[in-house]
Amino acid sequence: MKTVIVVLLLSLCHWGLTEILLENCQLTDSSFPPGDFHGLENSLRLLSLKDNELTRLPKFLSKFTNIETLDVSGNPIPHYNFNEDILRDIGDSLLSFSFGTKIGGTELSQWPLTLKHLVKLQEIILTAADITIMPTNSFHGFEGTLLRLTLANTKLRSVPLAISRLRYLQDLHFDHNQNVGDYGVRIPLIKGFLPFLNQMSLKDDNITTFPEVLQSFDRLDQLNMDENNLKFVSDKSAKAVTQITSLSLQHSGITRIPGAIQDITYLNILDLSNNSIHAIETNDLKESAELLTLKLNNNPILYISDKAFVNQTKLRRLELKGIEIKRVPCALEAMIRRHQPGYIIVDLSNNKIECNCGLKWLFDVKNDRLTRTRFRIVGNCDTVDKTIQDYLDSDLATCSNGINCTDS
Repeated sequence: MKTVIVVLLLSLCHWGLTEILLENCQLTDSSFPPGDFHGLENSLRLLSLKDNELTRLPKFLSKFTNIETLDVSGNPIPHYNFNEDILRDIGDSLLSFSFGTKIGGTELSQWPLTLKHLVKLQEIILTAADITIMPTNSFHGFEGTLLRLTLANTKLRSVPLAISRLRYLQDLHFDHNQNVGDYGVRIPLIKGFLPFLNQMSLKDDNITTFPEVLQSFDRLDQLNMDENNLKFVSDKSAKAVTQITSLSLQHSGITRIPGAIQDITYLNILDLSNNSIHAIETNDLKESAELLTLKLNNNPILYISDKAFVNQTKLRRLELKGIEIKRVPCALEAMIRRHQPGYIIVDLSNNKIECNCGLKWLFDVKNDRLTRTRFRIVGNCDTVDKTIQDYLDSDLATCSNGINCTDS
């Protein structure tokens, strides 16, 4: 492998490349002889060495005068081998830096403070580490430039207070930190910190409710809390996220649509896929009138009220993929008849939908002159070799009658 890489680099050096990916190549510290990357010193902007066997930052990194993106994640580099001189040399140009061990690796047990030389950094991604605590000065050097931060697969027991010093942070991903739990997100932040935080992900952090600290972030717009054990979401906890417009709670052990979600007044996007929801009742989404996208995929839904989506008059996309239904839900009729002028996609993929004259009601709704919106049904018929939409367009006109869905 080493010979192949050397030959490759020698052949590329005259091309003035801007990006090089050397990922999962079993590269070691001795894989790069002197002279590698000659001719690319000024042109290279992105270099990925992820998922190799490096134990230190390669010395040749100092050559790159304009490098903007560097990825050395998935390598067993300990904190003391993030060489200060190398980081200083690339610090005036580097905008994005990814690092970390392979998941489960123990080599990186402390935060490398030598990162302070990356003074223009806008994004930092820690993919995995054995770190249990981070100093409050962890982000010194780029506290005023960092916009995006990822801390994933660590042994941290709480959200680091150092994050509160990131004055312009917009996007925070704090995922797969299973030692955190509810207690670990109870950080004492004064309202007004992180004033530009717009997106936050707290996936798989062993959290059971919406953290109260979220109400401190006035501009928080998108929240992802997938893979947490949110079996019960109280009205009180929902008050912490009333400002958001996008919420994802996939794989969260939810057995019914939480009533507290209706307290999120301007919610536009809701994803409750891959849970254990058995029914969609009349009032479950009654107050969620601003929804534009609703995803309920891969839930074992046994019942959908005919009025389940009656107030979703702005919906543009409804996904009911893989919920094991055999009929197009009658709930679509009331929603479509009341829908504002526009276009809506209903995705029924991965269901065994019976296409027969029982769907005549859907044809009637489509062709009713009072219907103000257009719609498209995605998915295949189980009983005939057609898509549901094709069957709706070409076969139902000859049906005399079908199921009478309730329009109320």
